[in-house]
Amino acid sequence: MAEFKSQSLNEFKSQSSNRRVQIAEFKSQSSNRRVQIAEFKWQSSNGRVQMAEFKWQCSNRRVQMAEFKLQSLNCRV
Repeated sequence: MAEFKSQSLNEFKSQSSNRRVQIAEFKSQSSNRRVQIAEFKWQSSNGRVQMAEFKWQCSNRRVQMAEFKLQSLNCRV
């Protein structure tokens, strides 16, 4: 399943059953041509990467929060 919407709220969702990528989700919200919230989440069941999450928020052309989280099952990136 793949879904893409190009509006004020851009959302992309992709699900695959090839036992590599379980959930790949990208969400982007913009207002007045500025990026307020950008979030990327990725989950895989190949026994290496359990969850990878990236969040980015920007306001008034300044970066307020940049966060990256990565969880691995075998402690290798």
